[in-house]
Amino acid sequence: MAVASVRIASKYEDILPPLVEHLAYLTEHAYTNEQILDMEMEILKTLEFDICVPTSYRFLERFAQIAGVSRKIYFYARYLIELALLE
Repeated sequence: MAVASVRIASKYEDILPPLVEHLAYLTEHAYTNEQILDMEMEILKTLEFDICVPTSYRFLERFAQIAGVSRKIYFYARYLIELALLE
């Protein structure tokens, strides 16, 4: 059910994810609220709630915060990460 995967993605990315009722309305009530929530839970269980992929950018962000590096060094490191993506 694509509606459940859209809801999971929006919870992860958006500040204000759509309500289940709104998704049911958008699908012209092809699915009930309970069906959407059940499928969302089934997808998350199948993925073992492992939906976050660590990236070099997120690692750098956290590392720089812990290390207390200056903004100049942080942005230079981001630049180097971007260059590495091209290779």
